[in-house]
Amino acid sequence: MTLNGFSARFAGALGRRLFAVGLPFILGACAPDPEVIQSQALETAGRWLDQAHASQATEAAPLPTCHAFGLIKFTDASCDDMIEHAAALNPATRRIDSLRLLECFGQGNKEVCGEFAEIWFNTQNADGVNVREGMVLKRDNDAFRMYWYRSDTLFTQITDRAEREEAGTSSAQMADRQEKLDAVYTQIVERDPGVYTYPACIDARVSSSGMIGGLIKQENVTAAELDRRAAQCGKALCLALVGKRIAALCQ
Repeated sequence: MTLNGFSARFAGALGRRLFAVGLPFILGACAPDPEVIQSQALETAGRWLDQAHASQATEAAPLPTCHAFGLIKFTDASCDDMIEHAAALNPATRRIDSLRLLECFGQGNKEVCGEFAEIWFNTQNADGVNVREGMVLKRDNDAFRMYWYRSDTLFTQITDRAEREEAGTSSAQMADRQEKLDAVYTQIVERDPGVYTYPACIDARVSSSGMIGGLIKQENVTAAELDRRAAQCGKALCLALVGKRIAALCQ
């Protein structure tokens, strides 16, 4: 069922009468009708999606807004991210898959309780590829606002972004470790030039299976000690830094 069709189901003769007499007044009653709340959520979702699509098609069109608290709780996507990915889909293909009202949304420290509506759609992009998208709206003062939006394509972007950030952090940490090892290695070689036979390891991961003997205090690293350990290694011996001590790795 399309978004408009689903709304129409709830906004028939009774729905039109409710809106005409003042929906906010009715929703403010002690026990609002869940179907009326669902209809209100669909109206807000449809308006937000229409605005998202229009804002990408025309520069003068106003941008839809996102609930500030949702952006604070879910920092992995900005409001611009959500608008861009929603607008990239073909609105004519959007079909409602499910709609439910929630008392709370989020997990762990991201969980917030209140009045929420969760809507999932099956849509297609411009190339006709099926895309699943979901939206959560939060109801404050009898009005819904777009709280959270995700689609297959946005989930992919979030995952790729996190992996790039993690890789960048890992690379920076590895570069820092390498710089510290090089500084310590230079001091050891200056004290005992024979150590130069055994190079500093590059981007090596220290494991007990790769170590020859235990860790060595920096002042105890000598060519003679490394020669003794190298005799137990059928490959190349290199030096790695573990804390403030040196590990002889067989690689």
